[in-house]
Amino acid sequence: MNLLTYRLLTSLALPLIAYSGWKRCRKHKKQQQYDASLPDIADCFKSRFGFNNTLYKMGGVWIHAVSVGETRSIFPLLSAIHQKHPNLPLTVTNGSTQGALQALQFSPVEIQHQMLPYDYPFAVKRFLNQIQPKLVIMVETEIWPNLYQACVDQNIPIVLINARLKETSLNAYQKWGGKLISKALNQTQFIGAQFPADAEHFKALGADTSKIKTLGNLKFDLTLDDDLTEQAHNWKQQNQLENRPIWVAASTHAHPNSTSSSDSEEQLIINAHKLLLKNQPNALLILVPRHADRFQEVSELLDNNDLNWQKRSQDTNLNKQTQVYLADSVGELMLWFAVSDAAFIGGSLVPFGGHNILEPAALQKPILSGPHYANLKALFEPFIAEQALRIVQDSDELANTLHNLINNSDASDQLANKAYECFAKQTGALERTMNEIKPFLNS
Repeated sequence: MNLLTYRLLTSLALPLIAYSGWKRCRKHKKQQQYDASLPDIADCFKSRFGFNNTLYKMGGVWIHAVSVGETRSIFPLLSAIHQKHPNLPLTVTNGSTQGALQALQFSPVEIQHQMLPYDYPFAVKRFLNQIQPKLVIMVETEIWPNLYQACVDQNIPIVLINARLKETSLNAYQKWGGKLISKALNQTQFIGAQFPADAEHFKALGADTSKIKTLGNLKFDLTLDDDLTEQAHNWKQQNQLENRPIWVAASTHAHPNSTSSSDSEEQLIINAHKLLLKNQPNALLILVPRHADRFQEVSELLDNNDLNWQKRSQDTNLNKQTQVYLADSVGELMLWFAVSDAAFIGGSLVPFGGHNILEPAALQKPILSGPHYANLKALFEPFIAEQALRIVQDSDELANTLHNLINNSDASDQLANKAYECFAKQTGALERTMNEIKPFLNS
């Protein structure tokens, strides 16, 4: 495929793309009715076409991170750039409304924000003219041919950092992208790959070897709140949980191939917790669905499972009889990891592809995952090699593993320590990335 064909196809797809974007923005408005604390996403829909009412500061850095995990990964980078260049405007865009909420609510520094313009020349150029950045930073696998071409046309350097490319994406790009993708990659100043396997995948797509640098994963350079441990201690004390075993199931999903909540990952987690309660009747599960728009669905699922449960949005304190606590909130995941004795990372008991295991590792928690982690294979592999996490196949094995960890504190501590050691070995990506972008920031 070449650029002309790509533009023709995306033009034909415009009605579907526009409808999808409008629906997502409408969904966010409905979520605001459910949770008034959620911030407004300014010009959510029309900014996708480069239209907005914001008067931007110009001459700064534009950083694009598509969704929640990618957005959280750039927070240390935002802080580092702001520390060295406090007067440099920082503009963050997101491809999902959930990513936007992360940026708007939890960015560690002041940012300008809007949703990412769709990859149409008119939309991208309009936004570039509004912010006139000195550097554009794309995160992970955000390869947009028109955007990259517009940067080249306007002599704006563009880099791809924290870059990863899973096997399925590589195959898809090779099948459908061809020269279009290789051209876009070679329009970057450099590609900062997370792992050697990612670097090889970008080479296979046609990226110039001289442009590829293996810099590591920014997600390893976490900044933990200084008072997080104290917050966790106070929350457990307030709810009289010091002597109860607590496990968290984080970033859980609906089944990607089923519309029934009975097939969801939450149901598999609930099944495991019911089994665990037979041996550990005092155990507490903190259940954290990945997407806020599923909170009501998961609430109804819990109603149908004959368990004592509460939810964060309605109950400040836990009852002694509470067996499941639904964390229907945004931005508190690190607190739930901190209060837990073990962390299960979702998107992995159903065939979604897994989620980030680094946050519980940084907090020195035993980590469990299901077998579906293909999206993050390069991240999981060193942890598996060093026996720094447990892979469980189903609800039964999850319950048994949790029971064994609760009963054997030495085994639990050993697993937690290995997770932290594996995490600590792979820090430093932030410093390496800052060194690579320094010439563009200083220009």
